[in-house]
Amino acid sequence: MTPAREDVWIHSVCDMCFANCGIVAHRQDGVLVKIEGDPDCPASAGKICAKGQAALIGVYDPSRVKMPLKRTNPHKGIGVDPLWQEISWDEALNLLTEKLRKVREEDPRKLVVSSFDQVALSYFIRPAWAIAFGTPNNDWVGYYCGNYLHASMYLTNGSFHSDFDLDYCNYAILLGNQQGFLAGLNGTVTARKMADARRRGMRVVVVDPVGTNAAAKADEWVPIRPGTDGAFILSMINVLLNEQGCYDREFLRHRTNAAYLVTGDGSYLKEPGSGKPLVWDERSSSAVPFDTEGARPALEGSFVIGEIPSRPAFEALKEQVKKYSPEEVASITSIPAATIRRVAKEFGEAARIGSTIVIDGQVLPYRPVAVNIYRGAGAHKHGTHTALAVQILNMVVGAFYVPGGHRGPNLVGPSGKWKPGQTVEGLITPPSAIGHGARYYDFEERAPEDLGLHQLFPITTNRSPMYQINLSDPNQFHLPYTPEVLIVCRRNLMMNNVNPDSMAEILKKIPFIATFSVHLDEVAEFADLVLPEAHSLERFDLFPNRPSHTMSPATGYYYWGVRQPVIEPLGQARRWIDVLLEIADRLGFLGDVYKLLNMNLGLQDPYKLDPNKRYSMEELYDCWTKTLFGPERGIAWFREFGYHKIARSADEKYPGPSISARFPVYFENMLRAKKSVAQVAAKLGRTWDTSDYKAVPEWKPCPAYESGAPPYDLYVVNFKIPFHALSFTTQNPWLSDLAEHHPYAYKVWINTETAARKGIKDGVVVWVESEAGKVKGQAKVTECIHPEVVGIAGVFGSWATGKPVARGKGVHFNTLLPMSMDRIDPISTGVDSCVRVKVSPAA
Repeated sequence: MTPAREDVWIHSVCDMCFANCGIVAHRQDGVLVKIEGDPDCPASAGKICAKGQAALIGVYDPSRVKMPLKRTNPHKGIGVDPLWQEISWDEALNLLTEKLRKVREEDPRKLVVSSFDQVALSYFIRPAWAIAFGTPNNDWVGYYCGNYLHASMYLTNGSFHSDFDLDYCNYAILLGNQQGFLAGLNGTVTARKMADARRRGMRVVVVDPVGTNAAAKADEWVPIRPGTDGAFILSMINVLLNEQGCYDREFLRHRTNAAYLVTGDGSYLKEPGSGKPLVWDERSSSAVPFDTEGARPALEGSFVIGEIPSRPAFEALKEQVKKYSPEEVASITSIPAATIRRVAKEFGEAARIGSTIVIDGQVLPYRPVAVNIYRGAGAHKHGTHTALAVQILNMVVGAFYVPGGHRGPNLVGPSGKWKPGQTVEGLITPPSAIGHGARYYDFEERAPEDLGLHQLFPITTNRSPMYQINLSDPNQFHLPYTPEVLIVCRRNLMMNNVNPDSMAEILKKIPFIATFSVHLDEVAEFADLVLPEAHSLERFDLFPNRPSHTMSPATGYYYWGVRQPVIEPLGQARRWIDVLLEIADRLGFLGDVYKLLNMNLGLQDPYKLDPNKRYSMEELYDCWTKTLFGPERGIAWFREFGYHKIARSADEKYPGPSISARFPVYFENMLRAKKSVAQVAAKLGRTWDTSDYKAVPEWKPCPAYESGAPPYDLYVVNFKIPFHALSFTTQNPWLSDLAEHHPYAYKVWINTETAARKGIKDGVVVWVESEAGKVKGQAKVTECIHPEVVGIAGVFGSWATGKPVARGKGVHFNTLLPMSMDRIDPISTGVDSCVRVKVSPAA
């Protein structure tokens, strides 16, 4: 056997989900033969999941787009053949450049950019390229998890995401999510940490309509009626506050706004001049500013200050949750009242309020409990209230940024490189490194000009569903333009958006669509120009582990790595960022892009980009790495060694006690947002529902909860499985094979009793039909789902001929969802992903 002439291992970063685990790729004679976890990466630590290993075969998929394609068929629709014509890159670039030139000269807002490429969006598109071009419409991303979740986390924990400390947690409630079971945030590291925690005795309670991968491995699975999670959490808070008297008084007094005095209209009682909220000091028996040194703020009682009646915000919270007795909530959630009380009591006892622990020589509060939320529990109309209630439950017992409790990723940076800010009220605001777009205390009252309608939805950073609403009728909100060009990359608008029939009509209205595609997917069917996008293993991306969420504090490190090409691009594939930078040069605004990158990447002399020069990506990355880490850590160093790591101190792992900003359990800013939104709506001549803007969370039924008339007698919900991510892994043949051999992945889950009542047997083909759409799939009869619920996993059911592996496999959940303003969360714009359906055997 002839020995290999080339035999190398290359550091890179996986991109098969948004965890961005470090990998090493083995290449022999130009052929990729193996992918393993990078032992030098704190997140993967030498391990990698099935998705990461399967990336290898995706590189060599013969169905990949290999060269630019131009549409020759003017007719568009689902299943309509575009009649592609192969063209050169020169012709493709000329075509796209001229389309963009025309739009930029007329009105740059007519360009829309849609992508879920986290590296491109975070570093290049949103902060630089799109601004320099002149379009605000650059953020058409996800519909479900990112809306209510990030809005709620930025507001409560000052960070982008929800996480908890598996090193010390003893009791975790997973509310509609699977953190620690390879289907949540930073999957590989949290799976390892979860396994370690379970071995030492941590209890896991999963509250979910579906007996998911996490529920199957939990200590207890609590089936819940979809969309009622908020009522369950508010009832738990009620039990702790009003029945058990179990809450962390010192944390609430000094680390939250629970003691702030509020008046009859819900607003803070403030000190004249400074604008600081007042508290009632039990020591001096007087109202003093919240930050008065030595004060002992009252949490309960009522006080008259200058003839103005007031009470602590905590009193308002206690009064609000009294409405949610376990008996009342049992009828809402289908969870027995005794179970609600027991779980609440277990949670409160496990919190060990008042206890401390010594870590690295520091004495820290010890609250080893957490309730964690992600997509499932909040992807409903009014879902923002559910997430805020979850955060209040964590704060009630003091389990916030301390050992064992809830945390957001990377609230503080190494040696204070970044840290949170605070409002005049002392409340936390995100550090710019992870939340520069979150401005939840200052509101603009001008008419919106972007498709996301920023001013109508000020307390969220993701308004993507409004793009679909507005593109269906740009005149309904009086926008002064109609979009004419859409650029898409790594975003399947047909599979991942709501209802493909509705989406198809929208895409047909856009005069010119360019998509950067690895495959001729469902969006490419509607494109006028398809450009071959580089596979992730062919890409050159710096720092894919971002502080906002993919630089996991569970590792004990801060870390920065590089995704570098491990193989030459197939055919003529290019990375879309490189193409857009070339177009910026052709259109004469690349210098402006460089100026913005200098600011947003924090580039310092002598590494600032000169707007009059032109830089390769290698040179640009070299400037960036040397600015951050000095001349000895240039891009060549990262290419050779992979990761730069900095160990975290105890204060950096658990920053709660060491920061001055407070966390809100009472959302007075919502009352101000309500007024602002009403004024903006009035300028647009629209009546607007502002009833969700409340200072204290409540539970409201989502539309499906109230629409159970026959024949639509069941709920349908969607859930994740650990070996697929979104829709882009469905074309991978190894992962497809895994799903085909899995007993549940491609099936329609239905409860055993429900199936018997409907005459449905395991394995038969059934129709699942809502008022919006109809899908067909094979029934899986199981006890592992709520009897009122049908479950559909993942984003399957592809129909594009350019995805032959994925085509026709599984069920497309989003076909069943209607799209309208009535199904949008009024605060975050999140789409309600729960809908009523009927199920029947297929003929």
